[in-house]
Amino acid sequence: MRQNICGEVQTSVLGFGCGSVLGRVGRAASLRAMNIAWDAGITLFDTARSYGYGDAEGVLGEFLRGKRDQAIVATKYGITPRKLSALKRMALPIARRALLMPGVHSLVHRGGHEATFGQFTAAGLRASLELSLRALRTDHVDVLYLHEATAGAMRQPELMAELDALAQAGKMLRAGLYAGAEVAAECMANGPATLSALQFGANVFDPVAPGIAERNQRGMLLIGNHPFSGAQRVTRTKAVLASISADETTPRELRDKLRDCDWQGVLEAIFGVILNGTGMHALVFSMMREDHLRANARAVESSRFTSTEQALMRRRLLCEPAASGA
Repeated sequence: MRQNICGEVQTSVLGFGCGSVLGRVGRAASLRAMNIAWDAGITLFDTARSYGYGDAEGVLGEFLRGKRDQAIVATKYGITPRKLSALKRMALPIARRALLMPGVHSLVHRGGHEATFGQFTAAGLRASLELSLRALRTDHVDVLYLHEATAGAMRQPELMAELDALAQAGKMLRAGLYAGAEVAAECMANGPATLSALQFGANVFDPVAPGIAERNQRGMLLIGNHPFSGAQRVTRTKAVLASISADETTPRELRDKLRDCDWQGVLEAIFGVILNGTGMHALVFSMMREDHLRANARAVESSRFTSTEQALMRRRLLCEPAASGA
């Protein structure tokens, strides 16, 4: 798979998100998906202390045995995982097989994100990272994010000093924020040198990603997530692509490519618009189904759209007025 390099970090442009591990998806299915991703050339694996009710890192650590030196591993600190009672833990496998049953969705949704947010302290940071390293069966992570961080988190001197100390001790290569677009933009403009990685939402209608390379003077590692942003935005994306294909001012070759565009073509358009010419290094999201995972890998490896066509689609998508609720 295509790779991007940011300083000492070389990563596949697609990353495997572990938000569903041991939540919506059980251990065996999670390991199988990780192996398929690895075989497809995906080397970036993104997890968090809170995923899978605190147990997702352990599954990733099991998968990484014998592969750790070839992988890029990111985890997060700041959300305390919600622990399940013994009864609810026993019910999880049944719940995963019956997601449409009343009350089931809340039990398995995203692996236990119903938790305590904003827990950023120097002592908590060190303790959380040590737990992560043991679960991941490694002596360091490549990226450690402050999970769902506000702008105030990067203004805590003791927290930044602890991140620096952990980096100097070899526990991590880069520290960063997993945050909303506004906080990410503020960090890029005014954040401390301690923070050299950002993960934030990046989709085809998001004005943050385009042109971010010009603002990335510090060489920050930029990872996007949630590229589809729900069914409404996917529908809107398809509608805009259809309008581009019907526009006689659009170059004929692009109109022909977009006419009756199948889902693979939509994927190629979405990934190309977000990743190419924007300064983004990678996209991370959950890919648990084999057919979805392989289609995503094909879309970044072999796109029918040229860089010029991707830039044109990006301009049109960004200029498209947002539909109500989209």
